[in-house]
Amino acid sequence: MKKIIALSLILLLSFGLAAQSKSKKKKPKKPVPAAPVEVTLPDRCSDCFFPVTLQVDVPFGPTEPLRGSGYVNEIHRDAQTKNVFESEHNSIWYFLTIPYDGKLLIDITPKSFSDDYDFIVYKYTDKYFCNRVERNRVKPIRSVQSVANTTLKGKTGLSLKSTTAHITKESDEAYGKYLDVKAGESYVIVVDNLNDGGLGHTILCEVWTNYSPLIINPIDSLLQQRTTANLHVKELETERVVINKQNAGSTKIKLLPDKTYEISLNKEGFFNYTRKISHAQAIGKDTILSARLVQIKAGSPLPINGDLYFDNNDNGELFLMQECFPALQEVVQALTQYPQINVNIIGRIMTEGLNVKKDNEITKARAEAIKKYLVSQGIAESRITTRGSSIKELEEQIKEQSKSRNKTLNPPCEIRIANKK
Repeated sequence: MKKIIALSLILLLSFGLAAQSKSKKKKPKKPVPAAPVEVTLPDRCSDCFFPVTLQVDVPFGPTEPLRGSGYVNEIHRDAQTKNVFESEHNSIWYFLTIPYDGKLLIDITPKSFSDDYDFIVYKYTDKYFCNRVERNRVKPIRSVQSVANTTLKGKTGLSLKSTTAHITKESDEAYGKYLDVKAGESYVIVVDNLNDGGLGHTILCEVWTNYSPLIINPIDSLLQQRTTANLHVKELETERVVINKQNAGSTKIKLLPDKTYEISLNKEGFFNYTRKISHAQAIGKDTILSARLVQIKAGSPLPINGDLYFDNNDNGELFLMQECFPALQEVVQALTQYPQINVNIIGRIMTEGLNVKKDNEITKARAEAIKKYLVSQGIAESRITTRGSSIKELEEQIKEQSKSRNKTLNPPCEIRIANKK
């Protein structure tokens, strides 16, 4: 009997422990974001004749570790040239052309804050520049050689706050004074890591000036969530490429006074997206551009960029007002670019529910008016089907209005991808 009781107790205890272990199971950990991929450095970039070209406002890095001074040790200190390294250790040469007037700022961020990064800035002269540097005939205009500042995690550069042009290794200042720069000027930046076996870095050069910021967010219009896309931004007045980046996510750009910008995004499986925006349009307004990318997929809505207004002619026929035509230009472009796409136009209307049958007829007429315009722009009639808001949809609309304290809803007309031929 005692054996049976003991066995029962063991079984109960086992079940209890099993249940307890289940209840104490840890929740699955959230996936850790992948570390940024290191940038492979080009051959010979440790020598002056083979610098890496930087782009203003676009970070370069994180780089792979710097290894050595290259084939030629161009920098060495003498009695006449004091604001340079005693010699190169682990160096990389950068070349930067200034696109607009302002103040040049630099941020150099090491991957390891124990690394000791120094840097020198020269103003580029001509094709003989590197030979002159090697002979100490070019004087640096900025240099920072201070010991790595652990408070700033080893960061160094040029800032608006500093007043010191040249910082020696005896100083604890991490940032030198900004440079006043002009459009078209070029500068050479030499970055040197004193530590052998150290890690890489990221460098960002900015030109501080009067501008309006604009954040571009690529959005998947069907999933209603952020995505990535190839981003190209061009300044139309100067043809200057502001940014050209693959798989860009949320990106900030600067809109300069009296300038207009063409913003283009493309992504496989989506319609191309293009917008023009000026500095004047961005002043005092929302600085976020939600670039809605439309999947080339049945059900995806084609963007109507503006409101559509309708009127009746003397014969009582409903038509789309001429000032609304620009709102449909992107639809025309998409259908012209992708002739295999068919669309379904759905008319919508603000209704109070007094005569849903009549409202249904009006929505059909609106859809036909939009179709008429698209056909006039060269889109084949066979590619377009139309329908109005059904009685059921109008009744649902009225229900939604009653939930929102009798606020009358004004839904926009829709153009959706129907299928591929």
